[in-house]
Amino acid sequence: MNALDSIVPLLSAFVHCFTAPGFLHFQHFVLAHMALLGLPHCVTETLRLTRLHDILHWTTPYVFLRTGRWSCRQVSQALLDLLTRLLPLPEELILTLDDTLVKKWGRKFFGLGYYPDPTDKNPGASKRRVLGHCWVVLALLWEVTAGLWVGFPLSALLFVPLAACPEGWPFQTKIELAAMLLHRLRWPAKRLIIVVDNLYAKAQLASLALDQVRCILVSRLRSNAALYLVPQKPSKPRRGRPPLRGPQVSAQALYRRRSQRRRLKVHIYGKTVTLEAFVGVVIPSRTLGNTPILVVIFPQRSGKKMNVFFSTDVTMDPVRLLELYAARFKIEDLFDEIKTTGGFGDYRQRSFPAIKRHATLSLVAYSLLRLLSVTLKSAEAIEAEPWWHPSGPPSVTRLRRAVFKALRISLGLHAEPKVNENISLKEAA
Repeated sequence: MNALDSIVPLLSAFVHCFTAPGFLHFQHFVLAHMALLGLPHCVTETLRLTRLHDILHWTTPYVFLRTGRWSCRQVSQALLDLLTRLLPLPEELILTLDDTLVKKWGRKFFGLGYYPDPTDKNPGASKRRVLGHCWVVLALLWEVTAGLWVGFPLSALLFVPLAACPEGWPFQTKIELAAMLLHRLRWPAKRLIIVVDNLYAKAQLASLALDQVRCILVSRLRSNAALYLVPQKPSKPRRGRPPLRGPQVSAQALYRRRSQRRRLKVHIYGKTVTLEAFVGVVIPSRTLGNTPILVVIFPQRSGKKMNVFFSTDVTMDPVRLLELYAARFKIEDLFDEIKTTGGFGDYRQRSFPAIKRHATLSLVAYSLLRLLSVTLKSAEAIEAEPWWHPSGPPSVTRLRRAVFKALRISLGLHAEPKVNENISLKEAA
């Protein structure tokens, strides 16, 4: 079966988001983002791949990204509706949020700022900053089988530093952008479980209120985070307002309470781990509000500090809490794939609309490839190379090769290798 036979019906789910000429450009960019492997996903390379400039002027793709009449929010909503229709998702959706750095430099790039590079492991890297864009990305997590998770990126927003905000541009923090990503979409579920890192464990996400959708935050706290016991009801009526918090207690002191320890058997990162942890309900610091949270506390490998995981749902199973937080690491794998082979950061246009739309289209292309990889039962259904017959469902890389072959593109259409100019006259003769 041709790879396009499986992809074209998926693209038809986005036809209502564009005009007729715009949908042609949408197909061009999405198919190019799917097929390009090892090459920059810029507009020039997409035109080399699909040969769209043979039937349209080569400037029209730039106009489509910069001033086209379409909305990234509507495209992300269509992607979410497609995933919920084709995947057997549970009644509660698992979402994850995080930010990622895309290194960029050049004149007149919108929203550039200096950020620490998490991939730099050289001495003194914590003090150095690199120039680039910081994107806040929202992804949907789905558990294919027990312990096997996959991620589908839905949408992304660009964080603009205060110093880089132009006149009239409202400055928004990463927490505000994360809340905006959740508010922008209509969720076909009664409950959302939002799994984030400790940098996003703030009251704005912990108390998030969406229309007829209950939101639960799962994250972790610092080992020295301020925790308070639940205040006890007074035996006799007292004057004044009742206290919101009880006595302050540390994570180490809570773990010493052997009567409240539980032995948990958790399946994380492909392994089954048995650990002894404190499980109880406490009141967090004021950065998370005044509502009680469920905490799971156990020592780190070094034994000097404590791991403190929490959920705003006090009735959640502690084993489920730890497994959900371990599944959050899938977004890190997702960042690695969309930036190395997905072309997420390969944009070369300078304006904000073009940058945002390039990022949205690359996320749609990756999500559709991931959707095919989990819905196709066998890799034999996709024709890539006749000599390659791996077992199991096709991977995203194999699907990229299949799309490349289906478009009937030869390697000669890409940029030719540079000619070695440093040759002697004898070799030239």
